[in-house]
Amino acid sequence: MADNAVGVIAEITKALADEEINVESINAQVVGEQGTIILTADHYDRALFVLNKAGFKAVSDDALVLHLPDRPGALADVADRLKQAGVNIESLHILNRQAGHAMIALKTDNKAGAVAAIGSEAIV
Repeated sequence: MADNAVGVIAEITKALADEEINVESINAQVVGEQGTIILTADHYDRALFVLNKAGFKAVSDDALVLHLPDRPGALADVADRLKQAGVNIESLHILNRQAGHAMIALKTDNKAGAVAAIGSEAIV
C-alpha cells in the first residue's frame, strides 16, 4: 500500500534497487488516495523487509488483500464466512480506510478455503 502520489513507483523501485533486489513483475491500482502495488521480486523476503523499512505497508503473498465497504459488520461478515468454512485467521491488518471502503490484509491457515468462503469479488 502506498499514497497515490507522484513518484511513488520511483521510490519503491529505488528502495529495492538500492538493495540489489530485482523487480520481476509489478501492477499498480489506485483506490482514492491510496494505491495497491503488487509486485514480485527475486529476493522476496528481503523485498518485504526493505519496503516496510522504507515506510510502505508491504504484506506477503500469503496474505489476501480485501476491498470491503467501510461500514459496521463488513469485517464481521468476512470473519463469519471464514468461521463457517473452518478457516482460521492467523493475522489481520487494516491497511487503510477511505472513500467508503477499507483495504484489509488477511492471512489464514487455508488460502484456497478463504478465497472460496469470501468470494473473489472482495479480493484485490
